[in-house]
Amino acid sequence: MTDKKVTYHEIDFLLPAQKFNIQFSYVSKKGLPFIREFVLRLIHVAPMSKTQISSFFGLSRRETDEAIDDLVIRGEVTLSADGRLTLTGKSSGYFSTLGEMPQLSTVQDSGASLSFDLATFSCFSNENLRERWQAGLPIEVDSNNVSRSEKMVEKYFQHQFNQILDKGFLPHLVSQDEKERPSIYTVNSVNKLRQMPLRLKAQFQLDNEGKAVERDDYEALNKSERVHELITVLLDRLSKPNNSMSILKSMMALGDEDTMKLFDSRTNSITPKYIEDIHALEEYSKSGRSTFIGPIYTKDNWESLQEALAPVLLARIKGKADIGNSLFTWIAPSDPYWAKSDRFISSLSDFLGRANTKDKKLYQPVVYVPVSDERDFRAARQWKNEFEQYHKDVKGLVEGFLDGNVEILHLENELVAVIYHFTQPEFLPVSMPLGFVSTNKETVAKIGKVVADYIKGTSSFDKAHDCGYISIM
Repeated sequence: MTDKKVTYHEIDFLLPAQKFNIQFSYVSKKGLPFIREFVLRLIHVAPMSKTQISSFFGLSRRETDEAIDDLVIRGEVTLSADGRLTLTGKSSGYFSTLGEMPQLSTVQDSGASLSFDLATFSCFSNENLRERWQAGLPIEVDSNNVSRSEKMVEKYFQHQFNQILDKGFLPHLVSQDEKERPSIYTVNSVNKLRQMPLRLKAQFQLDNEGKAVERDDYEALNKSERVHELITVLLDRLSKPNNSMSILKSMMALGDEDTMKLFDSRTNSITPKYIEDIHALEEYSKSGRSTFIGPIYTKDNWESLQEALAPVLLARIKGKADIGNSLFTWIAPSDPYWAKSDRFISSLSDFLGRANTKDKKLYQPVVYVPVSDERDFRAARQWKNEFEQYHKDVKGLVEGFLDGNVEILHLENELVAVIYHFTQPEFLPVSMPLGFVSTNKETVAKIGKVVADYIKGTSSFDKAHDCGYISIM
Protein backbone atom coordinates (compact mmCIF):
# COMPACT_ATOMS: atom_id res chain seq x y z
CA MET A 1 0.00 0.00 0.00
CA THR A 2 2.87 2.43 0.72
CA ASP A 3 3.97 2.50 -2.94
CA LYS A 4 0.51 2.66 -4.45
CA LYS A 5 -0.32 5.68 -6.58
CA VAL A 6 -3.75 6.89 -7.62
CA THR A 7 -4.26 9.09 -10.67
CA TYR A 8 -6.64 11.91 -9.76
CA HIS A 9 -6.42 13.89 -13.00
CA GLU A 10 -5.25 13.50 -16.59
CA ILE A 11 -4.45 16.63 -18.59
CA ASP A 12 -2.99 17.16 -22.06
CA PHE A 13 -0.54 20.03 -22.43
CA LEU A 14 0.02 21.49 -25.88
CA LEU A 15 3.65 22.45 -26.41
CA PRO A 16 4.18 24.66 -29.50
CA ALA A 17 6.29 22.91 -32.13
CA GLN A 18 7.23 23.54 -35.72
CA LYS A 19 8.04 21.38 -38.70
CA PHE A 20 11.06 22.35 -40.79
CA ASN A 21 12.58 21.48 -44.13
CA ILE A 22 16.31 21.07 -43.46
CA GLN A 23 18.90 20.84 -46.24
CA PHE A 24 22.33 19.73 -45.06
CA SER A 25 25.62 18.13 -46.07
CA TYR A 26 27.10 15.17 -44.26
CA VAL A 27 30.34 13.21 -44.28
CA SER A 28 30.04 9.51 -44.96
CA LYS A 29 32.61 6.77 -45.18
CA LYS A 30 32.58 4.00 -47.74
CA GLY A 31 34.82 1.14 -48.73
CA LEU A 32 37.15 1.10 -51.76
CA PRO A 33 37.27 -1.16 -54.85
CA PHE A 34 38.91 -4.55 -54.16
CA ILE A 35 42.41 -4.09 -55.67
CA ARG A 36 42.69 -0.49 -54.53
CA GLU A 37 41.65 -1.41 -50.98
CA PHE A 38 44.01 -4.35 -50.55
CA VAL A 39 47.01 -2.63 -52.09
CA LEU A 40 46.57 0.21 -49.61
CA ARG A 41 46.06 -2.23 -46.73
CA LEU A 42 49.24 -4.08 -47.69
CA ILE A 43 51.29 -0.89 -47.92
CA HIS A 44 49.73 0.28 -44.63
CA VAL A 45 51.25 -2.78 -42.92
CA ALA A 46 54.71 -2.04 -44.38
CA PRO A 47 56.21 -0.17 -47.38
CA MET A 48 56.35 -2.45 -50.45
CA SER A 49 58.08 -2.59 -53.80
CA LYS A 50 56.14 -3.08 -57.04
CA THR A 51 57.62 -6.59 -57.35
CA GLN A 52 56.38 -7.57 -53.89
CA ILE A 53 52.88 -6.28 -54.64
CA SER A 54 52.82 -8.09 -58.01
CA SER A 55 53.94 -11.32 -56.35
CA PHE A 56 51.48 -11.02 -53.45
CA PHE A 57 48.41 -10.50 -55.67
CA GLY A 58 49.58 -12.60 -58.63
CA LEU A 59 49.30 -9.65 -61.00
CA SER A 60 51.13 -9.13 -64.28
CA ARG A 61 53.60 -6.29 -64.55
CA ARG A 62 51.11 -4.30 -66.63
CA GLU A 63 48.29 -4.85 -64.14
CA THR A 64 50.56 -3.85 -61.27
CA ASP A 65 51.66 -0.68 -63.07
CA GLU A 66 48.02 0.30 -63.76
CA ALA A 67 47.00 -0.23 -60.11
CA ILE A 68 50.00 1.70 -58.72
CA ASP A 69 49.69 4.53 -61.26
CA ASP A 70 46.02 4.97 -60.33
CA LEU A 71 46.93 5.27 -56.62
CA VAL A 72 49.70 7.76 -57.40
CA ILE A 73 47.34 9.92 -59.50
CA ARG A 74 44.82 9.89 -56.63
CA GLY A 75 47.53 11.06 -54.26
CA GLU A 76 47.23 7.96 -52.10
CA VAL A 77 50.67 6.37 -52.74
CA THR A 78 54.13 7.85 -53.13
CA LEU A 79 57.65 6.46 -53.73
CA SER A 80 60.06 6.69 -50.79
CA ALA A 81 63.80 7.35 -51.09
CA ASP A 82 64.59 3.63 -50.86
CA GLY A 83 62.31 2.88 -53.83
CA ARG A 84 59.42 1.47 -51.82
CA LEU A 85 55.79 2.50 -52.07
CA THR A 86 54.33 4.20 -48.98
CA LEU A 87 51.03 5.81 -48.05
CA THR A 88 50.54 9.55 -48.28
CA GLY A 89 49.03 11.66 -45.52
CA LYS A 90 45.74 11.54 -47.39
CA SER A 91 45.49 7.74 -47.56
CA SER A 92 46.87 7.28 -44.04
CA GLY A 93 43.68 9.02 -42.89
CA TYR A 94 41.63 6.16 -44.34
CA PHE A 95 42.79 3.91 -41.50
CA SER A 96 41.94 4.12 -37.81
CA THR A 97 44.01 1.08 -36.69
CA LEU A 98 46.48 -1.28 -38.27
CA GLY A 99 44.94 -3.99 -40.44
CA GLU A 100 41.48 -2.42 -40.58
CA MET A 101 39.59 -1.85 -43.78
CA PRO A 102 40.19 1.66 -45.21
CA GLN A 103 37.22 4.05 -45.22
CA LEU A 104 37.01 6.90 -47.70
CA SER A 105 35.24 10.05 -46.46
CA THR A 106 32.93 11.85 -48.89
CA VAL A 107 30.70 14.90 -48.48
CA GLN A 108 27.13 14.40 -49.71
CA ASP A 109 24.00 16.57 -49.77
CA SER A 110 20.69 15.51 -48.25
CA GLY A 111 17.51 16.86 -46.69
CA ALA A 112 14.67 15.97 -44.34
CA SER A 113 11.44 17.28 -42.84
CA LEU A 114 11.83 17.24 -39.06
CA SER A 115 9.87 18.61 -36.12
CA PHE A 116 11.21 20.44 -33.07
CA ASP A 117 9.42 21.77 -30.00
CA LEU A 118 9.94 25.46 -29.23
CA ALA A 119 10.91 25.09 -25.57
CA THR A 120 13.79 22.58 -25.57
CA PHE A 121 14.27 22.25 -29.35
CA SER A 122 14.17 18.47 -29.11
CA CYS A 123 13.68 16.67 -32.41
CA PHE A 124 10.83 14.16 -32.37
CA SER A 125 8.83 11.99 -34.72
CA ASN A 126 6.38 13.73 -37.03
CA GLU A 127 3.90 11.02 -36.04
CA ASN A 128 3.57 12.66 -32.60
CA LEU A 129 2.07 15.79 -34.14
CA ARG A 130 -1.61 16.46 -34.71
CA GLU A 131 -2.77 19.80 -36.04
CA ARG A 132 -5.36 20.22 -33.27
CA TRP A 133 -5.09 22.84 -30.56
CA GLN A 134 -8.33 21.68 -28.90
CA ALA A 135 -8.78 19.54 -25.77
CA GLY A 136 -5.57 20.63 -24.07
CA LEU A 137 -3.84 23.46 -22.24
CA PRO A 138 -1.44 25.49 -24.45
CA ILE A 139 2.00 26.08 -22.93
CA GLU A 140 3.51 29.51 -23.46
CA VAL A 141 7.11 29.53 -24.71
CA ASP A 142 9.65 32.33 -25.07
CA SER A 143 8.56 34.55 -27.98
CA ASN A 144 12.22 34.78 -29.01
CA ASN A 145 12.21 31.01 -29.61
CA VAL A 146 9.28 31.42 -32.00
CA SER A 147 10.69 34.36 -33.95
CA ARG A 148 14.19 32.86 -34.26
CA SER A 149 13.14 29.23 -34.60
CA GLU A 150 14.90 28.62 -37.93
CA LYS A 151 18.24 29.86 -36.57
CA MET A 152 17.80 27.88 -33.36
CA VAL A 153 16.95 24.68 -35.24
CA GLU A 154 20.05 25.08 -37.40
CA LYS A 155 22.11 25.01 -34.19
CA TYR A 156 20.24 22.21 -32.43
CA PHE A 157 20.08 20.00 -35.53
CA GLN A 158 23.89 19.97 -35.65
CA HIS A 159 24.16 19.30 -31.90
CA GLN A 160 21.59 16.48 -32.00
CA PHE A 161 22.65 14.92 -35.32
CA ASN A 162 23.83 11.61 -33.80
CA GLN A 163 20.77 11.42 -31.55
CA ILE A 164 18.48 12.08 -34.52
CA LEU A 165 20.22 9.27 -36.41
CA ASP A 166 19.80 6.89 -33.44
CA LYS A 167 16.07 7.66 -33.24
CA GLY A 168 15.68 6.65 -36.90
CA PHE A 169 14.47 10.06 -38.09
CA LEU A 170 16.99 10.00 -41.00
CA PRO A 171 16.51 6.43 -42.28
CA HIS A 172 18.11 7.14 -45.66
CA LEU A 173 21.44 7.84 -43.94
CA VAL A 174 21.52 4.80 -41.69
CA SER A 175 24.01 2.05 -42.51
CA GLN A 176 24.17 -1.42 -41.05
CA ASP A 177 27.93 -0.96 -40.58
CA GLU A 178 28.69 1.19 -37.55
CA LYS A 179 32.05 2.11 -39.09
CA GLU A 180 30.24 3.87 -41.94
CA ARG A 181 28.27 6.13 -39.57
CA PRO A 182 27.79 9.59 -41.16
CA SER A 183 28.56 12.87 -39.40
CA ILE A 184 27.18 16.35 -39.99
CA TYR A 185 29.29 18.60 -42.22
CA THR A 186 27.19 21.73 -42.55
CA VAL A 187 23.56 22.92 -42.58
CA ASN A 188 22.76 24.61 -45.88
CA SER A 189 19.25 25.90 -45.13
CA VAL A 190 16.38 25.64 -42.63
CA ASN A 191 12.86 26.64 -43.67
CA LYS A 192 9.84 26.60 -41.36
CA LEU A 193 6.88 24.74 -42.85
CA ARG A 194 4.13 25.10 -40.22
CA GLN A 195 3.38 25.22 -36.51
CA MET A 196 1.38 22.68 -34.54
CA PRO A 197 1.24 21.35 -30.96
CA LEU A 198 3.16 18.50 -29.44
CA ARG A 199 0.58 16.87 -27.13
CA LEU A 200 2.13 15.99 -23.77
CA LYS A 201 -0.06 13.85 -21.54
CA ALA A 202 0.34 14.33 -17.81
CA GLN A 203 -0.99 12.15 -15.03
CA PHE A 204 -1.43 13.86 -11.67
CA GLN A 205 -1.20 11.31 -8.89
CA LEU A 206 -1.60 10.90 -5.14
CA ASP A 207 0.35 8.60 -2.87
CA ASN A 208 -1.42 6.52 -0.27
CA GLU A 209 -1.42 9.43 2.19
CA GLY A 210 -3.10 11.75 -0.29
CA LYS A 211 0.02 13.77 -1.12
CA ALA A 212 0.83 14.88 -4.67
CA VAL A 213 3.40 12.77 -6.52
CA GLU A 214 6.07 14.35 -8.74
CA ARG A 215 5.20 14.29 -12.43
CA ASP A 216 7.03 11.95 -14.82
CA ASP A 217 9.52 13.20 -17.40
CA TYR A 218 8.79 13.13 -21.14
CA GLU A 219 10.97 10.73 -23.11
CA ALA A 220 10.49 12.70 -26.33
CA LEU A 221 12.18 15.77 -24.82
CA ASN A 222 15.85 16.27 -24.04
CA LYS A 223 15.16 18.59 -21.11
CA SER A 224 11.86 17.73 -19.44
CA GLU A 225 12.67 19.96 -16.48
CA ARG A 226 12.37 23.06 -18.68
CA VAL A 227 8.89 22.04 -19.84
CA HIS A 228 7.85 21.18 -16.28
CA GLU A 229 8.89 24.69 -15.27
CA LEU A 230 6.64 26.15 -17.99
CA ILE A 231 3.77 23.86 -16.92
CA THR A 232 4.18 24.99 -13.31
CA VAL A 233 3.99 28.64 -14.38
CA LEU A 234 0.81 27.86 -16.34
CA LEU A 235 -0.79 26.01 -13.40
CA ASP A 236 0.06 28.85 -11.03
CA ARG A 237 -1.70 31.27 -13.37
CA LEU A 238 -4.81 29.07 -13.51
CA SER A 239 -4.87 28.40 -9.77
CA LYS A 240 -8.07 29.15 -7.84
CA PRO A 241 -8.77 29.40 -4.08
CA ASN A 242 -9.69 26.37 -2.01
CA ASN A 243 -13.35 25.48 -2.70
CA SER A 244 -13.85 22.63 -0.23
CA MET A 245 -16.47 24.45 1.84
CA SER A 246 -18.47 25.36 -1.26
CA ILE A 247 -18.41 21.73 -2.41
CA LEU A 248 -19.54 20.52 1.01
CA LYS A 249 -22.55 22.84 0.68
CA SER A 250 -23.23 21.37 -2.77
CA MET A 251 -23.14 17.88 -1.31
CA MET A 252 -25.76 18.89 1.23
CA ALA A 253 -27.89 20.46 -1.52
CA LEU A 254 -27.71 17.16 -3.46
CA GLY A 255 -28.29 15.02 -0.37
CA ASP A 256 -24.93 13.32 -0.90
CA GLU A 257 -23.88 12.17 2.56
CA ASP A 258 -21.72 9.30 1.26
CA THR A 259 -19.11 11.50 -0.40
CA MET A 260 -18.90 13.62 2.75
CA LYS A 261 -17.61 10.53 4.56
CA LEU A 262 -14.47 10.61 2.41
CA PHE A 263 -13.19 13.76 4.08
CA ASP A 264 -10.53 13.65 6.77
CA SER A 265 -11.98 16.01 9.39
CA ARG A 266 -8.47 16.94 10.61
CA THR A 267 -6.94 17.91 7.24
CA ASN A 268 -10.10 18.59 5.22
CA SER A 269 -8.58 16.39 2.49
CA ILE A 270 -9.26 13.03 0.88
CA THR A 271 -6.93 10.02 0.71
CA PRO A 272 -7.05 7.06 -1.69
CA LYS A 273 -7.51 4.78 1.34
CA TYR A 274 -10.89 6.39 2.11
CA ILE A 275 -11.97 5.95 -1.51
CA GLU A 276 -10.98 2.27 -1.46
CA ASP A 277 -12.95 1.70 1.74
CA ILE A 278 -16.15 3.31 0.49
CA HIS A 279 -15.85 1.59 -2.89
CA ALA A 280 -15.61 -1.80 -1.17
CA LEU A 281 -18.67 -0.92 0.92
CA GLU A 282 -20.63 0.04 -2.21
CA GLU A 283 -19.83 -3.28 -3.88
CA TYR A 284 -20.83 -5.20 -0.75
CA SER A 285 -24.13 -3.36 -0.27
CA LYS A 286 -25.04 -3.34 -4.00
CA SER A 287 -26.40 0.16 -3.54
CA GLY A 288 -26.44 1.05 -7.24
CA ARG A 289 -23.71 3.59 -6.55
CA SER A 290 -20.05 3.59 -7.59
CA THR A 291 -17.48 6.14 -6.38
CA PHE A 292 -14.55 7.12 -8.58
CA ILE A 293 -11.68 9.59 -8.71
CA GLY A 294 -10.52 11.50 -11.78
CA PRO A 295 -12.43 12.98 -14.74
CA ILE A 296 -15.54 11.11 -15.85
CA TYR A 297 -14.15 10.91 -19.40
CA THR A 298 -10.98 8.95 -18.53
CA LYS A 299 -10.95 5.42 -19.92
CA ASP A 300 -11.77 3.53 -16.71
CA ASN A 301 -14.36 6.00 -15.41
CA TRP A 302 -16.12 6.25 -18.75
CA GLU A 303 -16.28 2.46 -18.96
CA SER A 304 -17.83 2.37 -15.46
CA LEU A 305 -20.46 4.88 -16.57
CA GLN A 306 -21.22 2.85 -19.70
CA GLU A 307 -21.48 -0.31 -17.63
CA ALA A 308 -24.18 1.31 -15.49
CA LEU A 309 -25.88 2.76 -18.57
CA ALA A 310 -25.85 -0.42 -20.67
CA PRO A 311 -28.92 -2.17 -19.12
CA VAL A 312 -30.88 1.08 -19.32
CA LEU A 313 -30.21 1.48 -23.03
CA LEU A 314 -30.82 -2.20 -23.70
CA ALA A 315 -34.25 -1.96 -22.07
CA ARG A 316 -35.03 1.09 -24.19
CA ILE A 317 -33.96 -0.65 -27.38
CA LYS A 318 -36.25 -3.59 -26.62
CA GLY A 319 -39.11 -1.52 -25.22
CA LYS A 320 -41.98 0.03 -27.14
CA ALA A 321 -42.34 3.22 -25.12
CA ASP A 322 -41.55 6.55 -26.74
CA ILE A 323 -38.45 7.68 -24.87
CA GLY A 324 -36.74 9.68 -27.65
CA ASN A 325 -37.34 13.01 -25.89
CA SER A 326 -35.92 11.82 -22.59
CA LEU A 327 -33.19 14.32 -21.74
CA PHE A 328 -29.64 13.19 -21.04
CA THR A 329 -28.02 16.35 -19.68
CA TRP A 330 -24.30 16.95 -19.23
CA ILE A 331 -23.48 20.11 -17.23
CA ALA A 332 -19.86 21.24 -17.36
CA PRO A 333 -18.14 22.82 -14.34
CA SER A 334 -16.34 26.17 -14.34
CA ASP A 335 -12.99 24.43 -14.04
CA PRO A 336 -10.01 25.44 -16.24
CA TYR A 337 -8.87 21.80 -16.42
CA TRP A 338 -12.19 20.32 -17.52
CA ALA A 339 -12.16 18.75 -21.02
CA LYS A 340 -8.41 19.38 -21.43
CA SER A 341 -7.70 15.89 -22.75
CA ASP A 342 -8.36 14.17 -26.07
CA ARG A 343 -10.15 11.51 -24.03
CA PHE A 344 -12.92 14.07 -23.54
CA ILE A 345 -13.54 14.36 -27.29
CA SER A 346 -13.86 10.60 -27.69
CA SER A 347 -16.22 10.39 -24.69
CA LEU A 348 -18.30 13.28 -26.01
CA SER A 349 -18.56 11.51 -29.36
CA ASP A 350 -19.70 8.38 -27.51
CA PHE A 351 -22.25 10.36 -25.46
CA LEU A 352 -23.81 11.86 -28.59
CA GLY A 353 -23.47 8.78 -30.77
CA ARG A 354 -25.27 6.39 -28.39
CA ALA A 355 -28.38 8.57 -28.44
CA ASN A 356 -29.61 6.79 -31.56
CA THR A 357 -29.65 3.30 -32.93
CA LYS A 358 -30.41 2.51 -36.54
CA ASP A 359 -34.13 2.28 -35.78
CA LYS A 360 -34.71 4.22 -32.58
CA LYS A 361 -33.90 7.39 -30.65
CA LEU A 362 -32.92 6.45 -27.09
CA TYR A 363 -32.46 9.88 -25.51
CA GLN A 364 -32.01 13.57 -26.27
CA PRO A 365 -28.40 14.55 -25.45
CA VAL A 366 -27.53 18.11 -24.49
CA VAL A 367 -24.28 19.53 -23.14
CA TYR A 368 -24.30 22.74 -21.11
CA VAL A 369 -21.15 24.86 -20.82
CA PRO A 370 -20.74 27.94 -18.58
CA VAL A 371 -21.20 31.42 -20.06
CA SER A 372 -21.83 34.82 -18.46
CA ASP A 373 -25.15 35.33 -20.24
CA GLU A 374 -26.78 34.98 -23.64
CA ARG A 375 -24.60 37.82 -24.97
CA ASP A 376 -21.31 36.20 -23.98
CA PHE A 377 -20.24 35.86 -27.60
CA ARG A 378 -16.55 35.54 -26.75
CA ALA A 379 -17.11 32.46 -24.55
CA ALA A 380 -19.45 31.01 -27.17
CA ARG A 381 -16.75 31.32 -29.84
CA GLN A 382 -14.20 29.66 -27.57
CA TRP A 383 -16.55 26.78 -26.83
CA LYS A 384 -17.35 26.35 -30.54
CA ASN A 385 -13.66 26.04 -31.26
CA GLU A 386 -13.14 23.63 -28.37
CA PHE A 387 -15.99 21.32 -29.33
CA GLU A 388 -15.23 21.38 -33.08
CA GLN A 389 -17.82 19.38 -35.06
CA TYR A 390 -19.93 18.70 -31.94
CA HIS A 391 -20.72 22.34 -31.09
CA LYS A 392 -24.26 22.13 -32.52
CA ASP A 393 -25.23 19.91 -29.58
CA VAL A 394 -23.85 22.33 -26.96
CA LYS A 395 -25.83 25.01 -25.10
CA GLY A 396 -24.75 27.87 -22.90
CA LEU A 397 -25.72 27.91 -19.22
CA VAL A 398 -25.31 30.96 -17.01
CA GLU A 399 -22.41 30.36 -14.62
CA GLY A 400 -23.25 29.67 -11.01
CA PHE A 401 -24.75 26.18 -10.94
CA LEU A 402 -23.56 24.85 -7.57
CA ASP A 403 -20.89 27.59 -7.63
CA GLY A 404 -19.42 26.11 -10.82
CA ASN A 405 -17.68 23.34 -8.88
CA VAL A 406 -19.93 20.43 -9.81
CA GLU A 407 -20.31 18.49 -13.07
CA ILE A 408 -23.43 16.40 -13.60
CA LEU A 409 -24.60 13.88 -16.18
CA HIS A 410 -28.29 13.13 -15.69
CA LEU A 411 -30.53 10.78 -17.68
CA GLU A 412 -34.14 11.36 -16.63
CA ASN A 413 -35.47 8.69 -14.23
CA GLU A 414 -32.54 6.37 -14.92
CA LEU A 415 -29.03 7.44 -14.01
CA VAL A 416 -26.91 10.25 -12.64
CA ALA A 417 -23.19 10.93 -12.41
CA VAL A 418 -21.97 13.68 -10.08
CA ILE A 419 -18.39 14.91 -10.19
CA TYR A 420 -17.05 17.43 -7.67
CA HIS A 421 -14.03 19.41 -8.84
CA PHE A 422 -12.00 20.11 -5.70
CA THR A 423 -9.49 22.94 -5.75
CA GLN A 424 -6.91 22.71 -2.97
CA PRO A 425 -3.86 24.69 -4.15
CA GLU A 426 -2.09 24.22 -0.84
CA PHE A 427 -2.03 20.44 -1.44
CA LEU A 428 -2.54 19.78 -5.16
CA PRO A 429 -1.31 21.57 -8.33
CA VAL A 430 -4.58 20.99 -10.24
CA SER A 431 -8.19 20.35 -9.32
CA MET A 432 -9.20 16.87 -8.21
CA PRO A 433 -12.40 15.45 -9.76
CA LEU A 434 -14.16 13.07 -7.38
CA GLY A 435 -17.64 11.68 -7.83
CA PHE A 436 -20.05 8.81 -8.19
CA VAL A 437 -22.47 7.15 -10.57
CA SER A 438 -25.85 6.10 -9.25
CA THR A 439 -28.91 4.33 -10.62
CA ASN A 440 -30.86 4.71 -7.38
CA LYS A 441 -34.24 6.13 -8.41
CA GLU A 442 -34.57 8.42 -5.42
CA THR A 443 -31.06 9.83 -5.92
CA VAL A 444 -31.61 10.29 -9.66
CA ALA A 445 -34.91 12.11 -9.06
CA LYS A 446 -33.58 14.38 -6.32
CA ILE A 447 -30.51 15.49 -8.29
CA GLY A 448 -32.60 15.74 -11.45
CA LYS A 449 -34.84 18.29 -9.71
CA VAL A 450 -31.81 20.41 -8.71
CA VAL A 451 -30.60 20.31 -12.33
CA ALA A 452 -33.99 21.13 -13.85
CA ASP A 453 -34.71 23.95 -11.40
CA TYR A 454 -31.48 25.70 -12.30
CA ILE A 455 -31.74 25.21 -16.07
CA LYS A 456 -35.33 26.45 -16.12
CA GLY A 457 -34.59 29.27 -13.68
CA THR A 458 -33.63 32.88 -14.22
CA SER A 459 -30.99 35.22 -12.85
CA SER A 460 -31.14 38.98 -12.34
CA PHE A 461 -33.41 40.98 -14.62
CA ASP A 462 -35.28 37.76 -15.48
CA LYS A 463 -32.50 36.47 -17.72
CA ALA A 464 -32.94 32.76 -18.41
CA HIS A 465 -30.15 30.46 -17.25
CA ASP A 466 -30.52 28.44 -20.44
CA CYS A 467 -28.88 30.68 -23.08
CA GLY A 468 -29.60 28.38 -26.02
CA TYR A 469 -27.25 26.70 -28.44
CA ILE A 470 -23.81 28.27 -28.69
CA SER A 471 -23.91 27.78 -32.47
CA ILE A 472 -26.42 30.63 -32.72
CA MET A 473 -25.27 32.78 -29.79
